[in-house]
Amino acid sequence: MSSLPEPAPSSRVDSCPLCGAPVTANEDRCPECNMTLAGVGARPAAFDRQSLFYWAGALLVIYLVVLAIVVAAR
Repeated sequence: MSSLPEPAPSSRVDSCPLCGAPVTANEDRCPECNMTLAGVGARPAAFDRQSLFYWAGALLVIYLVVLAIVVAAR
């Protein structure tokens, strides 16, 4: 009696990474935005809370530097 090996667990996502629509493991494309899901696995979020604060701080610093240049030019 030969037993077939079980397929490897799929690294598919539960939601589309582009639009967030729910997808099943056997779908090749997102039903909402038609993005191909081939090779897409679970990925971390693009921005975590800490990086958002760093970006906001950097933009604030840039704004203040530009504001200081404008005030100094008057």
